[in-house]
Amino acid sequence: MLNTQLRLARRPSGEAVTGDFHISREAVPDPAPGQVVVRAEYISIDPSVRTHLNAGQSYRSMVGIGEVVDVPVAGEVVASASPLFSTGDKVVGPLGTQEYAVSDGANLTKVDLALAPLPVWLGGLGLTGLTAYFGLLEIGKPQPGQTVVVTAASGAVGSVVGQIARIKGARAVGVCGSEEKCRWLTQELGFDAAVNYRSPDLYRDLKEATPDRIDVVFDNVGGPLLDTILRRLAMRGRIIICGATSQYNTADIYGPKNYMVLATLRARMEGFIIYDYEDRFDAVRREMAQWVKDGRLKLRENIVEGSIVDYPQMLHRLYEGENIGKMMMRIRP
Repeated sequence: MLNTQLRLARRPSGEAVTGDFHISREAVPDPAPGQVVVRAEYISIDPSVRTHLNAGQSYRSMVGIGEVVDVPVAGEVVASASPLFSTGDKVVGPLGTQEYAVSDGANLTKVDLALAPLPVWLGGLGLTGLTAYFGLLEIGKPQPGQTVVVTAASGAVGSVVGQIARIKGARAVGVCGSEEKCRWLTQELGFDAAVNYRSPDLYRDLKEATPDRIDVVFDNVGGPLLDTILRRLAMRGRIIICGATSQYNTADIYGPKNYMVLATLRARMEGFIIYDYEDRFDAVRREMAQWVKDGRLKLRENIVEGSIVDYPQMLHRLYEGENIGKMMMRIRP
């Protein structure tokens, strides 16, 4: 049995393209004692994967030249030499862009399908949903009646952020890239307002959507959009730096120009790493699963069919601006 793998061939310049990767095929090994072999069923497609293809250092290891591209995967244990996992168990973990992965189990989470279907464990109950939860509630700490603005609001993280804000009694305002997405946020997910960042008068629209200014900003985009939002910040506002999708495919990094409002308004801007909260993942997953069961939290997966060789094209589709919800690829059998 051969394992098809997507490996990094060179460091991308700008957006990653097919030529930045190469395909390898090798035999699937039997698991050594304590190990399992997992067959990938769904592979996560996230804009942040682009940042892991660069040279340098970050909170996690960058993908080395020749290495399998490291992304979250949901799949099934097909062989086990571990007392912790049985053949047939469904699991999620950072197993990479490959059909089969060997793991010692330390990075795997066993999935409870009674709690939610497998794709949800890669999305709303996976790292994206957990990122929304901990970033908003631990860093932003929105209070009832306060206004939360989230950028890339129709994406995997942003769509959950706004709904959690509403669950906690705050106003949720989403910023996204089309009128269709704005309608989805307000009509389907219950956001209080949504703003199209492509508007010819973005600041006017943002001002109308935030009459009491902005208490919490959950930013996934960065760049000039963040500068515009900072103009509406309230006294002692909190800006959560989660991502910067506008900066991932360019070497010309745009830093905030309106940052002095932080001093004037006694505000703060803070980043976070989701793995700082790993010891609370299980409890929060159960809490969020209950919200889903109660109809308070709606999760949407954008599932595309494909094979390992299709991953670069699928990643490109994510940057075309058409995605709504959590994008993932279902691996063809």
